[in-house]
Amino acid sequence: MPSETPRRLGKGLGALIVPPGGVELEGRSRTAGHAADAIVERIPLAQIRPNTFQPRKQFAAEELEELANSLKASGLLQPVTVRPIRRNTLRDTLDGVRFELLTGERRYRAALSLGWTEIPAIVREADDRTALTLALVENLQRSDLDPIDEAEGYARLIHDFSLTQQQVADAVGKERPTVANMLRLLNLPASVRAMLRDGHLSLGHARALLALNSEREIVAAAQAAVSRGSTVRDVEEIGRAKKRASKRHKRASKQSLRAKTHAHEIVDRLRKHLQTDVKLAVSDKNKGQISILFYSNDDLERLLYLILGPSGDTL
Repeated sequence: MPSETPRRLGKGLGALIVPPGGVELEGRSRTAGHAADAIVERIPLAQIRPNTFQPRKQFAAEELEELANSLKASGLLQPVTVRPIRRNTLRDTLDGVRFELLTGERRYRAALSLGWTEIPAIVREADDRTALTLALVENLQRSDLDPIDEAEGYARLIHDFSLTQQQVADAVGKERPTVANMLRLLNLPASVRAMLRDGHLSLGHARALLALNSEREIVAAAQAAVSRGSTVRDVEEIGRAKKRASKRHKRASKQSLRAKTHAHEIVDRLRKHLQTDVKLAVSDKNKGQISILFYSNDDLERLLYLILGPSGDTL
């Protein structure tokens, strides 16, 4: 069974995460070492609903079965955490649901699959922001939350609760640049996010893809990575090649612009000097031609005089 021991808690959230272990006290237990000596109650599963802020979209059936087998053999070593819910409607009153999960949805689902009617739980008061943060932290501590679910959890904390990236980082126990980089994943096209969510692309692939300039390039490179088994370095090289090509194009564009500007200056000078229409065409190999228009024999003689001087032949 995957370990659920916390690696690192966000600041201020330690009191809301229940440590494993406890001593039975007449149907209740107090969690050993808990700051508030929180009381563990046995609550009917029918009175608990899943966390509506759960960031994880999928729960692996194999892992839930493994956890259920562990619960069946050894019991529940770590209680779930719930919060009371407000009964705002008649439906809320009639359906009998009194609590919402804060942490422990995998344990909750495994207990349901075993046909348990109740589960050890700690009741905590918590607002919606705390409910989302706790669910996110719990999944991050398991280290198998897919990157898109993680990024969407961060984005929801920012958008729904007006938190800064630094506040999110403090809450989940990560560095701010880590949160910022995860949020950038949401800029990937939907099809690429699906590849990342399904595990066809790694987080390293996704970061390399973000270096590409357009959605079309990102999708093409992602599809190539999946179909050809490209490594992260392969994708990074695509990005580097695109940057080199972009730089060459910019240099060529600047050179072309300078050449066009110079050509316009020459044409303007000739037009002013000859007082007639002049055209200049230059090839890529710095070859070209100048066309000078005249409208009569007299006009031609005037132009020849201007070009060749008094000693030049005339018609």
